[in-house]
Amino acid sequence: MHPIRIELPTEFPVGPVNVYLFTHPQPVLIDTGVRTDSSWKALLAGLAAHGLQIADLAKVIITHPHVDHFGQAARIAAHSDAEIWVSPLGEEWLVDTAISWQKRINYYRDIFLPKMAMPVEMQNAVLNFMRFSRETADPVPASRLHIFPIDGGTLTFGGAEWQTVHTPGHASHQTCFYQAETGDFLAADMLLEKTPTPVIERPANGALRARHDPSLPRFMESLTAVESLNINRIYPGHGEPFDDHRTLISRQRRRILRRKAKTLTLIERGFDTVSKLVNEMYSHYPSTYRLVGLWMQVGYLDLLLEDALIHEDIVDGIWRYRAVK
Repeated sequence: MHPIRIELPTEFPVGPVNVYLFTHPQPVLIDTGVRTDSSWKALLAGLAAHGLQIADLAKVIITHPHVDHFGQAARIAAHSDAEIWVSPLGEEWLVDTAISWQKRINYYRDIFLPKMAMPVEMQNAVLNFMRFSRETADPVPASRLHIFPIDGGTLTFGGAEWQTVHTPGHASHQTCFYQAETGDFLAADMLLEKTPTPVIERPANGALRARHDPSLPRFMESLTAVESLNINRIYPGHGEPFDDHRTLISRQRRRILRRKAKTLTLIERGFDTVSKLVNEMYSHYPSTYRLVGLWMQVGYLDLLLEDALIHEDIVDGIWRYRAVK
């Protein structure tokens, strides 16, 4: 059977999030939505439309531990005997949710944001967004978790075997699911009509290193990996399902490379900090709404650094950039 899309509301700029239901041979849910009353009611209604209740769910499979994708997992576990499945990279976020959030907030507050010379109001906007996000998910009891292979493994649901495909970039711990016979692809936030933002994460080894994680280069690698698959239908984490993933990937790759080239031009003109680059590149947005632009801008810098087109120096505690001559 093909996935059944259920759209749930969120209070985030990205808008509603999709979860996907398989009714046979046993009820399985892919992702859960955020932990809000409106999302819960929408989930109940979506299940009821197919003659199901929360208690009927046998499995819940999490694509990646962002709050709009796993926020209601604990509530589902409390109202059912469903097994909660996640990759090993996402386990900590589901079990130690508050601690994981606090580590990320500390990293942004103490390392990441100050080194970019961001204005105080923008730093506060980013941190407040994270604190708000932290309140839209609860931890799942460790005893309820089951771990699937991050890449190259399989999971069985919907009467078929699905391959696990690790797609870092938007999130280092994101897994998509590919059904080779039908060509169905549960894309999470890997393939969206609008390029997903590469969320900068605290280094996985726990060290508060000076350099940021190169998320956008990893996203580009994931695009290439997904492009090679014979996909017929994409079931994204947000928006309507769609076809022709290669056209989408080609369009997004071209835009990223254009923005990368523009970033190099701006650096050559003297825009030498992330703050200056963001304010120039995304000047059409109010300063407090540039979080998405911030992550993408760091990604363009990462691409330039990987190609050895720019240098990164730390001057007075600030990341500064200069073009290679």
